[in-house]
Amino acid sequence: MKGKQLIVCSDDLQQQAVISGRLAADYDKVIGCTFHQLDALVAQYSQCILVVSWRQPSAELSVIVNHAASSHIPLLILLRQLNQNDINRLPEPNGYVMLPADSQFDLSAWVFRAEQVRQCQRQQESEIEQLTQKLADRKWVEKAKGLLMAHHGLDEESAFKALRVAAMNNSQSLAQVARNIVQTLSVLSDSRS
Repeated sequence: MKGKQLIVCSDDLQQQAVISGRLAADYDKVIGCTFHQLDALVAQYSQCILVVSWRQPSAELSVIVNHAASSHIPLLILLRQLNQNDINRLPEPNGYVMLPADSQFDLSAWVFRAEQVRQCQRQQESEIEQLTQKLADRKWVEKAKGLLMAHHGLDEESAFKALRVAAMNNSQSLAQVARNIVQTLSVLSDSRS
């Protein structure tokens, strides 16, 4: 697949060469690296896809998973060994795909799946951000309504209507008008004290 930089990182150079060879048939740009080279390569190729082959879950693998998550990089992990004692050492599910290293599946299909998983995670994070912002905005509106009701003797419906009218007249969002009112009335209350 043209245009996508694929970075293959492994704790075993022989495995790295094998995986890079398998992926070279489908990707034009495949770079192999060690754990210590990974940060520099990810910084250089911010739109990359990361394929990691590791012997077993470890602190280094957790660092890679966390770095890929914070950088929104698609990540495919190939584990060569996993026993029952290692289960608790697995990185938290964080937008990556994991396969056994001896899998004979077409790796390019799993790389594509890792891209889908990361994209889905980013979409969910965006939706959470939007909902969090809406909740914060709603709190400002409720606080402003309460202050308008207390300071001007309005009922709830009239206070909300006043906020809406002010928002339309000033070409601002309801939340911005509410923040302005809360801040203004807070300053007035502080100056009276």
